[in-house]
Amino acid sequence: MKLKTKVFIDGHEGTTGLRIHERLSNRQDIELIPIADDVRKDPDAIRACMKQADIAFLCLPDGAAAEAVELAKGCGVRLIDTSTGRRVAPGWTYGFPELSLQQAEAIAKSDRVGNPGCHASGAISILQPLTEAGIVPADYPVTAFSLTGYSGGGKKMIAQYEGDKGQDLYAPRQYGLVQQHKHLPEIVTICHLTQEPVFTPIVDDYYSGMEVMIPFFSQLLAKKVTAQDVWQVLADHYDGCSFVHVLPFGEDKGGFITANDMSGYDDMEILVTGNDQRIMVTSLFDNLGKGASGAAIQNMNLMMGIDPTTGLNLKY
Repeated sequence: MKLKTKVFIDGHEGTTGLRIHERLSNRQDIELIPIADDVRKDPDAIRACMKQADIAFLCLPDGAAAEAVELAKGCGVRLIDTSTGRRVAPGWTYGFPELSLQQAEAIAKSDRVGNPGCHASGAISILQPLTEAGIVPADYPVTAFSLTGYSGGGKKMIAQYEGDKGQDLYAPRQYGLVQQHKHLPEIVTICHLTQEPVFTPIVDDYYSGMEVMIPFFSQLLAKKVTAQDVWQVLADHYDGCSFVHVLPFGEDKGGFITANDMSGYDDMEILVTGNDQRIMVTSLFDNLGKGASGAAIQNMNLMMGIDPTTGLNLKY
């Protein structure tokens, strides 16, 4: 009889951790390592759980995640960190397996995986194949617009939106106004850019779902390409991927792209629209799915040696 993989979720009470816990609790191949609420921040109790676990998810703020990484030393546990701090740190593997077959293999073998940021997942899904193909130059003046549901803000923001809210919460709200969003470093590093994008994140009055949009002026690209050429590069890159799907060229979803279309799914859809002079590429996904807990579980499956084409590509 095959032994169950023992999993510990440090921060299981947060939005991402709770979603991971809910999904893994029904897995027959997983044994969740519990921690009592009254000691969930106690270093000795956390380390004891780490020692029991094969894989641990760190669903914590950046500072607490850094402390948990230190506690895990010598425990023989493999880590998936959903915080910002170690996504592109030395010794950590970036947890976006669709970058390449080699990236998926690296995640499968890694003991330290940094789960991508939600906004970053959308931007990287668009940019990385195009920079890799030599179409988007490293110094391209990238701009990205990202619309997300309020669940991405965690429990405090969820309570604000679902409670007795003021009129300002009924309208879209732009944030990250000083252009120092925490997801920018991983976008620059993974896509091999020489400068940070102008990034506009917006939160709106719906629970989950995200659309990240990046426009391109064809005359500024490194190669002379049409919108269909851009589509072809993306379609070829993601051909056969279980969770990232490039929609047929010309698909425009009836003229409206709705940000919560992929809410409740782990899949990501990519659309190429516009014309041959002004090309728009949009990545649609769930900020809690491919943007957080779904991606973390996908990485865990790879680390467990599970075929990613089975068992996960379902609505949850």
